[in-house]
Amino acid sequence: MVKIGRNAPCPCGSGKKYKKCCLSAQQEKRPSSVKKQRFIPIFTELDQLSNSVVDLIKQNNLDEAETVSRKLLTEYPDQIDGLNRLAMVYEARGEIRKAAEHYRKAYRFAISNEGFDQDSADWFSSEAKRLESEK
Repeated sequence: MVKIGRNAPCPCGSGKKYKKCCLSAQQEKRPSSVKKQRFIPIFTELDQLSNSVVDLIKQNNLDEAETVSRKLLTEYPDQIDGLNRLAMVYEARGEIRKAAEHYRKAYRFAISNEGFDQDSADWFSSEAKRLESEK
């Protein structure tokens, strides 16, 4: 079984971080002998802002989603969220080149910072390649 990084995009496709989406469900599936303690998510301002971008995109409120994504870049430059969310906004707008560029930036961020396994980093690269192949 491949370990998914807590800050990686959730493999379910929700667009949220794994730790804010399916991690707690995975921990519930563990046998009680493996459970150390129950995971109780703590939503920080970063998490709330990041997840709000996903919601705004789903509501097709792309200008506000971009504004919040840029706020993430400014207020949390040491986190990947702003790059990932901007890529999502550009993709939703059909701005494929910009979306791919931001996924590549997210990939470079992931490989040069702790907290990301190679599979998580590779996901950003594969998203950029997927978009470029759809041109």
